[in-house]
Amino acid sequence: MRPKTEESQAPGTMGDARDSAWLPELDVLIARAALIDETGFRRIRAGLPAERRERCDAYHHARDRYASAVCFALLQFLWRERRAEPMPPLERGSHGKPRYPPRYGMEFNWSHDAAACVCAIGASPVGIDVQSRVPFDAGLFERIATATERPLRNRFAQADDLSLLWSRKEALIKRTGLGMSASLTGVDTIGESSLVSFSSDEVAAVFSASIDGMSQSGFCHRARVRIAELRPDDTSPAADDLAVAPASDLAATPADDPSTSAAWRARPLAVTICSMPAG
Repeated sequence: MRPKTEESQAPGTMGDARDSAWLPELDVLIARAALIDETGFRRIRAGLPAERRERCDAYHHARDRYASAVCFALLQFLWRERRAEPMPPLERGSHGKPRYPPRYGMEFNWSHDAAACVCAIGASPVGIDVQSRVPFDAGLFERIATATERPLRNRFAQADDLSLLWSRKEALIKRTGLGMSASLTGVDTIGESSLVSFSSDEVAAVFSASIDGMSQSGFCHRARVRIAELRPDDTSPAADDLAVAPASDLAATPADDPSTSAAWRARPLAVTICSMPAG
């Protein structure tokens, strides 16, 4: 369910953002998971620190290995736009949410499903979620809906899609770091001002983002949404491309050779704001 109300794409430059006068308060970078194959995965994996490579390799299903690698690579990309130094090892908050060491003053969050991987970065705690279509199920709706959301039952049933409601709840609880330890029936998305949902014609999913103090209007003017694509292996970087840093200082093996690290091209993605249906 993706009611279209407003198209938004904040301004930005495609050059190295460390040299840009404008950095968004919320920066969202998306990659389409279905476009990653084994060859692409190997290129991405080569640019990851050793600990992340081991984590990727531990997954049984290829799609999970790919998603783990891509999400981390997107985070590397966003870091490199902001800092010249190598990305530091990640820490975990009290509820297990990955984070940068607090001294860097940056917060991030990531998410993935069958359609896409997404990473968001900002100066305040942020939650991001991507969700492909979730066919309506009455039992599921009752388990996740709050009292103020339940009047929307028929609208979600008619659309046969719970992805909007689900992604909004996920983004809120991920912003707090509570994750799935929080009860979804206690997470109300109706009156929450710091929550925005959006979609794009290029990705068959709905995205929701939550960052302290950013309303829908703020998102339209102070956020940037881009899509990242692997650059063909046989081309040299263009002036507006940013190669993912190999983070060689975090790894203990020669596999972190910069010549084998994955390289991406990011471009603006036109998005459409999604509003919750009227009761």
